[in-house]
Amino acid sequence: MRDRFLSERNANAAPATVSTFTFCASPEPASTDSPDEAEGSISGRILVYNPYPSLIASFYSFEVYTMNKTLLAAVGGIFTFATSPLITANESHIETTVVTATRTEQSVADILAPVTVFERADIERIQPNDLQELLSRAVGVSFVRNGGRGASTSLFLRGNQSNHTLVMIDGVRIGSATNGAPALTNLPPELIERVEIVRGSRSSLYGSEAIGGVINIITRKYHDTDGLQPMLQLTAGTQGTTKALAAISGGNEQTQVNISVLREETDGVDNTASKAGVAGDDDAFEQTAVNASFSHKINDKAELFAFYQNSQTESDYDNNCRAGGVTYTCSPYTDGEVSIANIRGEFQPLENWLLTLSVGESKDESTIDYHYVDPAAVGVSGDTFDTTRRVYSIQNDWSIGEHHVVTVGFERFLDQVESNLSYGEQSRGNKAYFAQWQADFGPVDLTIGGRNDDNEQFGTNDTGNASIGFDITESLKVVASYGEGFNAPTFNDLYYPFYGVPTLEPETSENTELELRGNHSWGNWSVARFENDVDKLIQYNPATFGPDQIEGAEIKGWEISVATEIMDWRIDANASLLDATDAKTGLDLRRRADKQANLDVSREWQHWGVSGSLRLVSSRYEDTANTDELSGYGLVDGTVFYRVNEEIKLQLALKNIFDKEYVSARSFSFGDYLSIGREAMFTITYTPK
Repeated sequence: MRDRFLSERNANAAPATVSTFTFCASPEPASTDSPDEAEGSISGRILVYNPYPSLIASFYSFEVYTMNKTLLAAVGGIFTFATSPLITANESHIETTVVTATRTEQSVADILAPVTVFERADIERIQPNDLQELLSRAVGVSFVRNGGRGASTSLFLRGNQSNHTLVMIDGVRIGSATNGAPALTNLPPELIERVEIVRGSRSSLYGSEAIGGVINIITRKYHDTDGLQPMLQLTAGTQGTTKALAAISGGNEQTQVNISVLREETDGVDNTASKAGVAGDDDAFEQTAVNASFSHKINDKAELFAFYQNSQTESDYDNNCRAGGVTYTCSPYTDGEVSIANIRGEFQPLENWLLTLSVGESKDESTIDYHYVDPAAVGVSGDTFDTTRRVYSIQNDWSIGEHHVVTVGFERFLDQVESNLSYGEQSRGNKAYFAQWQADFGPVDLTIGGRNDDNEQFGTNDTGNASIGFDITESLKVVASYGEGFNAPTFNDLYYPFYGVPTLEPETSENTELELRGNHSWGNWSVARFENDVDKLIQYNPATFGPDQIEGAEIKGWEISVATEIMDWRIDANASLLDATDAKTGLDLRRRADKQANLDVSREWQHWGVSGSLRLVSSRYEDTANTDELSGYGLVDGTVFYRVNEEIKLQLALKNIFDKEYVSARSFSFGDYLSIGREAMFTITYTPK
């Protein structure tokens, strides 16, 4: 339905030249429900990775900002690279669309927001072991993980807090209502079809949590229209890791059904440096995930969609048990379950009117249990955190002529918390109205939007955004944007026993950015500047073991990227420079690296394909006082695949090839959280024809 609506609106639009990308990153603190635990082949369609000329960020400065030598060298390298005679011209044309940036399907040529997209082909080439590894290739994305696979993990976009990025699955917002962050471990890349990452504030479209940006994960669909198509994939690797994926899909032109089941087990690594008691053992992880989707085209003007995903995990970690004010030795683990369901209908009452109705629900449930507890312990018991988020939305999109789209919508969501712990409040509702106007005036594109949120606990909040793009030439474009954001405090920040502060207020932000991008036959490049001023920032303070609400934070930086093809080798490079500080003290925000860079090189032959990547991350501070510095590090990965025939594909992935030991976070009681180390994974995929 959206495809038809878009094609009618853009009937006379010229196709967009597309190339692709690999991406960059930048780190911060891991969040969890318990403060104790927190302690403790391209097949000839796109030649160059990630299809967006808008695909790399922003370039802004309302103040004088001096570029350092690293930035000048990178910018100079882009233009030197662009004029190299070795560069292969890319005459391929394809129109790619995204939905997340404007809540409407929009062609890549028209996007004013900084967007990164991973297609299924990119996921197959990268062969990530988990979602975190995939997203870390994107510009502006960084992670903190408390150990190995399955450990508590937090995502940070452009140096913003972990709960400042809204994460959705097929358009349904997910994440724990208690800690405000999604359980990324429960989202295996084997079940993902596509990921859209939008950087910069999007609260004017999505409300709370979108201060730093939005990530929309689209579940895997095989789109087979000729009977049934089964698929089987088996993986084995280091640390006793095994994975098995079985899927079946099929249907016809009107109806499509997809079902996938994944089972994963790994012995893991020791999450922390401590060897005290039972903390020196490896911390295992296991997961069972199911994904099902259904679509039915009623007629040319009505279509229905439904999906369900469920993931159950068991994750070991290192921590002590506390009861009656006494600390005991124990070996804890977390039983986690994340489930998402959605029903959506798309209707076209008139040729220029698209009506979308959606009902969704996500659940995030976790229970702490123990493999071992000191026999002397009395009264030790695990905590439970069960949260539910329900979302109801109505959206109208009107196409006015060929060059204008008006969007008006209503959204209501409800967060609920159930726990053995006593929270001051157990539910919170929010209703919102939003509107947006997109216009194309030839060389000038314009987007203006606004949203009113009425939060049951914190009252009303208005946010707006405006973006303008100007085509300097056919291949050069400049984009300027402004966006406001807000974020309501989490239930943990407010009410967690002996931790929460009920007087905390919502965080607000103003984000400005300016970007210069080039889209040429040889590939894409971008230089961007952004600044996000966050007022009343809430952050964890390890010195007080609780949340601080500081006066504000200034988060600004540069993002640089280039992607092209040279002598049949696809090359994608990017770098980000970040300056994230406490507005009052001038000290760096904890766990933010000020420099990061990615380099990705790949090539395919008739049956073979290889790729290699380098990721560099600079030093950062573990504490708010900037006295405990974590060293920088570099990681090298490589992959190779071989197609035996149309039915069988073999893959080998090597991660952290040089076995680099690095630390992204520290525990107060157990020392450094350890890195995973070198990994090797062998995969065989069988798709009978």
